[in-house]
Order: sequence, then C-alpha cells, then structure tokens
Amino acid sequence: MLHATKNGDERKVRIAAIQCAVSEGQTAANVAAAADWIAKAADQDCQLAVLPECSLTGYGFDSRAALERVAIRLDGPEVQAILAICAARQIHAIVGFFEARDGKIFNSAALIGPKGIAGVHRKAHLPYLGGDRYADRPEEVSASAFATEIGVIGISICYEIRFPEAMRTLVLNGAEIIALPTNWPVQSSILADHFTRVRAAENMVYFVAANRNDSAAGTDYLGHSQIVDPKGVVMAHLTGETGLIAADVDLEIARSKKIVFEEGRFELNLFADRRPEAYRL
Repeated sequence: MLHATKNGDERKVRIAAIQCAVSEGQTAANVAAAADWIAKAADQDCQLAVLPECSLTGYGFDSRAALERVAIRLDGPEVQAILAICAARQIHAIVGFFEARDGKIFNSAALIGPKGIAGVHRKAHLPYLGGDRYADRPEEVSASAFATEIGVIGISICYEIRFPEAMRTLVLNGAEIIALPTNWPVQSSILADHFTRVRAAENMVYFVAANRNDSAAGTDYLGHSQIVDPKGVVMAHLTGETGLIAADVDLEIARSKKIVFEEGRFELNLFADRRPEAYRL
C-alpha cells in the first residue's frame, strides 16, 4: 500500500469540491474558469481542489469527430496553465478533460500539484452517454491511487461510483481520499443521495464528489457536490448553486479502518476482518 509520509497535525488536510458550469468545447474559457476556482480554493487555505468531470473540455458531444476537435494533450497549453496556477498557489487540483493520447481519446482526470502531474486516471467504465459513447477504454488499467505530499489520493470518474470493486481497489492501494469528478445528470440523484455515503463508509475513506450544475447539450446536471467522511457523514454539501465547499479532514481516521464503540467489547476492524479468499470478483 502507498502512504504519504506525514505526522501529527500534518495529517490534517483541507479539501474542496467545486461546483460550476462548463462550456462545451470552449477550452480556453474553461481553463480560465478552472484556474480561477483553483485560486479561490487556495485563498481558503485548501490543499486539494476537485473540479467536475471534463471541466476543461466539456462532456456532451455527439460524435467522435467532436471529441477529436476538443481533446487536449497532457503536454498542451491547457494543462500547462493548470500546472502554473497549482505551482504558483501551492495547491493540488484534479481537473477532467477528454485527452488525446497516441491516436486515442480518453475521458481523463489529472491530479496536478505544485511539483507537476502526480497522476492521471483514465475512465475505464464507460456508459453509453455523452462523449463517453465515442471515447476509448484504456487497455492497461491499474488502481489510480497517487501518493502526494498531502496524502494518498484515489481518483474515479462519474459512472465508476457504481462499481464498488473499483473503489475498494483504490483503498487497498492506499487511498485516503477518493475524488470523483462527475457529470451527474438529474436522473442520477440516487448516486448523490446514497452512493457517496456508502462508498465512504464501506471503505472508511474521505469521498469528494464535484459535479456540474448547469444545462448543456440537452442534459440538465444535478449539482449536489459533497464531501463525506469515513463514517458516511456528509461534511459539506451543495444543492443546485454554483460554489465551492471545503472541509478539514484528518487522514489518520481514513488510515485506521477501525471503529471502537466500546474498547475490548464492541470493535469493528473493517479491513482486518475481510476474507478475500471467500470472494469472487
């Protein structure tokens, strides 16, 4: 398992979820807006800011050709702009975009920190919806849990919240925070109302969901971005409004995986009590 090397108060991290509109295909405007939101998160002393799925490119596209027109490269100017703001403000951010790579296009989310790109998650579970209908599925899939100076951050994207195996694998690989950049439409309210709490509680991990709150390409987006603690309790939440929510989290809680109701009499150790040999996944 990966673990960041932190001690004492340094294990406490302030994290943010950003809920905003995204302009389909308007990458320059989206990048400028993302940089502004990241700066606002830094102004609130946040060390991690999570933006919605495809926040740099938009999501609602109806052809492969449309994806090809908007897809950006990791070494392109759009990502360079996010690298610059993260370095200048000493903050980590997770931004999403359709990524052009080796002749393919992926729905990706990059974890960018003050020192550069800490990791990239490429969406492996693709619904028949929006630009995902024309995106490529990555051939090589590994747990996207990335060790950083602030902790181990796992990333999944939107639809992947429906796959508990994906969440559990992130945590088995050390994730203390799971970030979910998402584009939940209004039809997906069950995910915001229930799945976020369950994924946090069953894995004893902090869970951050950042969603859009606008309407575009015939889709109304739900909003309901939130930060959930390892017991499944919502720490901060938005409904339909544009904004930034933040919460102070203690990553030692996410690492312990133990609940003690009464010492020596009523204790739960969620990961030590697992029986992997009994599971077929």
